Amino acid sequence: MIETNLLIIGGGPAGLCAAIEAAKCGCKVTIVDESLALGGQLIKQTHKFFGSAMVYAGKRGMEIGKLFVNEIEKLSGKIDYLLNTSAVAVYGTKLFLCMKDEEQLYEIVPDYVLITVGAQEKYLPFLNNDLPGVYGAGAVQTLMNVYGVIPGQKVLMVGAGNIGLIVSYQLLQAGVDVAAVVEFAPKIGGYWVHASKLRRLGVPILLRHTIKKAIGEKWVEAAVIQAVNENGNFIGKEKYFDCDTICLAVGLSPTSELLWQAGCRMRYVPELGGYVPYRNRTLQTTVPHIFVAGDAAGIGEASTAMLEGRIAGLTVAHKLEYISEYEYKKNLEVYFDALNELRSGEKSSKIRSGLLKVLTEKDENLSMLAETPNPCETSKSLSRKFYEGVLDEESVKNLTPPVDLWLRKKNGLVVIECPESIPCDPCHTSCPTGAILEFKNINDLPRVDYSKCTGCALCVAKCPGLACFVIDMASSKEDAIIKIPYEMLPRPNEGSYVNCLDREGKFVTRGKVIRIQEPTNDKTLVVHVLVPKSFAMSVRSIRVMKDE
Repeated sequence: MIETNLLIIGGGPAGLCAAIEAAKCGCKVTIVDESLALGGQLIKQTHKFFGSAMVYAGKRGMEIGKLFVNEIEKLSGKIDYLLNTSAVAVYGTKLFLCMKDEEQLYEIVPDYVLITVGAQEKYLPFLNNDLPGVYGAGAVQTLMNVYGVIPGQKVLMVGAGNIGLIVSYQLLQAGVDVAAVVEFAPKIGGYWVHASKLRRLGVPILLRHTIKKAIGEKWVEAAVIQAVNENGNFIGKEKYFDCDTICLAVGLSPTSELLWQAGCRMRYVPELGGYVPYRNRTLQTTVPHIFVAGDAAGIGEASTAMLEGRIAGLTVAHKLEYISEYEYKKNLEVYFDALNELRSGEKSSKIRSGLLKVLTEKDENLSMLAETPNPCETSKSLSRKFYEGVLDEESVKNLTPPVDLWLRKKNGLVVIECPESIPCDPCHTSCPTGAILEFKNINDLPRVDYSKCTGCALCVAKCPGLACFVIDMASSKEDAIIKIPYEMLPRPNEGSYVNCLDREGKFVTRGKVIRIQEPTNDKTLVVHVLVPKSFAMSVRSIRVMKDE
C-alpha cells in the first residue's frame, strides 16, 4: 500500500505542473501515468506554443515537457511516479487501485487526488471507416513524433480545428502530401494562423464539406467527400481524392470514468466537450478530496491546463497546511489572473460559457468575460477566403508599413499577418527594440511602432503562428528582400533559387536565397529571398525544389 499526500492520475501538462507546485510546498506526491514516459501530449507536440511566458509561449511542446520532467527529477525526494500504470478502480472514499505493466497491482491511499487523465478522440461514422489507413489525429501524431513512422504518403484530413490544422502541418514537415483539409462547419475552428500556414503551402481547406466514404479493398485507396448545407444534408456533386490515409480530427471528449466511479457530480456540457464534473474555482469537485484539471475538466489548451494544474496543486498544499494563507492567496491570484487572461479572447467564449454551467461558486470575473461577443457573430463581414486561412484584399492593404519609411528603411520593416484575437505575445517579448508594442491584453492584435523596427527578424523566428515577415524595400532599386519563416525539409542553400508562393500556395515567381538565419536556434529558419519589388506583398512562402 502506498500512502501519499497527493495522488495525481495523469502525467500530462496539468498533472506535472500540479506535482511541481505541490512538491515545492512540501507535499509528498505520487504520479500515475499509463504511458511509458511523463509528459502526456507534450512529448509529441513539435509546434511552438501560444500564450505568455508563464505558459512557455514560443517553446515547442516537446521542449516544455522536458523542462517539466527535469523539474520532477530535481524533486525526486518529494515526487514518485509509476509509468505504464493505469488507475483502474476507486474503492470507498480514498482507496485507488492501480495496475502496472498489466500485472502488478498497487493500492494507493492519498489525502487528496487530482485527476488529469486528459481526453479521448471522437470518431466519425462513414462508409468503410474500419479500413486500415483510417486514423485519429492523435495516433498520427504519436506515430510520427514519438516513433518516427509516417502513416502513409497522401493524407486527407477531416476537421479544421487546431488539432487537424497542426497535425496537417506536421505531416507536411514529415514529407507527407496532404490532399486537403475537410471541415463540416462554415469556418475553421482552429487558429487562423495555423490554417494560413497550410494555405501558403498549397493545401486546400474545404469548408461545409464532410467525408462520405473511404474506398479500398484491403486498405484506404481513396476517399469521397461532398458539400453539405446548413442543415447537414449533402448537396452538389461528390468529390474524389486519391489518398492512402484518412486522418480524423473531429474533436475530443473528456475522459470521465474515474470521476463517475468516485461519485463526482457530473454534467454534460457541449461547450466543454462532454461530461465534466462540477467544481469550484480551485478545481475541487463535489467529492471534497478529489480535484480535476486539464482536458478531463473540459477540452481546452495545454497552456490553460498548466495553470489549472498549478492552482489545484497549490490548493492541496494549502489544505494540508504546507503553505501559509498569505502565500497561498498571493500565488493563487497570479495564476487566476493568468488563466482569466488566456480565456478572455473571442476564441475562448465557448469555454467560458461552458465553465459557468459547472462552477459550484460564483466567479464574477468569468461571468464578466462570458459576455464577450461570440467570434462567429463579430466576423460576419469577413470574406470566405479569410475563413479558409487566406487574408482578403482589404486586410492585405491595411498591413503595409508607412510607404515613405518603408522605401528608405534598410534591413526592412515587419509585416504581421495576424488578424485574429488569440492569446499570444512572443512577437512582442522577442522584439529587442520594443517596436512591437506591449499588449494590454494577451489577446490583443499586434501593434507596431515602425520607427523602432530594425528588421532583425527575431519575431519572424519566434512567432508560433509563422505570421511575421520582414520586407526590405530599400536595399535594392529593383528587388525586395523578404525574410520568411521556414520549417520544412529540404533546407534551402544560400545562392540557390526557390519557387516563391503566395498566400494560397500558388506559384508567383522564382527568388534567390541570399541569406539564412536561425536566430532562436530552435529549427525555425529565417530565409532571406530576393524577389522583384512588385511581388513583395504577394510572396509568403517558398518551396525548395529537389534539384536546387
